[in-house]
Amino acid sequence: MGRCIVRLEAPEGHPVYLEWSTVVDAPVTYAMTREELEEHVREEYGNQGLEELPARLERADRCGASWRDAYRESAEDTIRGNRAGPNETELTVEQIIERYWTRRPE
Repeated sequence: MGRCIVRLEAPEGHPVYLEWSTVVDAPVTYAMTREELEEHVREEYGNQGLEELPARLERADRCGASWRDAYRESAEDTIRGNRAGPNETELTVEQIIERYWTRRPE
């Protein structure tokens, strides 16, 4: 299963991160702050996940997505053709931010 970290800009002007799955072509988490992402990785993947996280975050901050392969570097490339909306409809970046950041449960 292919998963990466996608970095987007929140309306407030700061970065938010989602874990993205190529299996469902959609986020598998709500958008999170960097600190929330670190806690998520700690809980879901343990020490191995935390060891890999700095390199993944560096790629996400630089390219928009943490993929290692060059053909899907950016957040836009990763999101293109997504099924993140109702009934697996494609959402724009702005719609993903609305759905997964602005309306996330507190």
